[in-house]
Amino acid sequence: MDKKQQTRKQIMTAAWQLFAEHGYAQTSTRQIANAAQVATGTIFSHFPTKLDLLKEGLQDKLDATLAKAGETDVKANPKDRLQHYASYLYDFYLGQREFSRELFRELIWQWDELEAELEDFKHKLFSRTQYHAIAANLLMDCYFMTLLDGLHGQQTQETMLTNLRGKLSLIKL
Repeated sequence: MDKKQQTRKQIMTAAWQLFAEHGYAQTSTRQIANAAQVATGTIFSHFPTKLDLLKEGLQDKLDATLAKAGETDVKANPKDRLQHYASYLYDFYLGQREFSRELFRELIWQWDELEAELEDFKHKLFSRTQYHAIAANLLMDCYFMTLLDGLHGQQTQETMLTNLRGKLSLIKL
C-alpha cells in the first residue's frame, strides 16, 4: 500500500469511528483530520466532500457485508436470496442503529448514485432465475420498508426478518 492509499485509509478509519461515536452531522472535517493525524486540506484532496467520505465508507462496509453473505448464498429463489442477504444487512444496520438512521437521512436523496448499486443487487437476487424488473422492485420495496420500520422502532433482527418473510410470502415468483 503506497503512502496515498495509506493516508486515505487513515482518513476513512478516523471518519467512520467519529461518525459512529458522534454522528455524521456532529462530526467536522477538522475532527476527522485531527483523528487521522492529517491536515484538513488533505481530507479534501482524497474526498471532495464529507458526504463523499460517508458514501465511500458505507460502500466499503456494504461490499464486505455482501461478500460475507455471498459465501453462504445457496438459494435459487430471489425471495429466499433476499432473506438471506437481509439477515446480514439488517444485522449490519442494527449493530449501529443511530448511525444507520443518520446514514439514511443523508443518503436517501442521493438516488442517482445509489441506483446503480441497487440495480446490481436486484440482478444478483435474480441471477439464478429469469429477471423480472417489477418483481425485483417489489422485493426492494419490501426490504427497505422493513429496514426503515425496524430502524425507526426498537425491532430486533429476528422481528425484522419475520416481517420481511411475511411480506415476501404475498409475492408470487
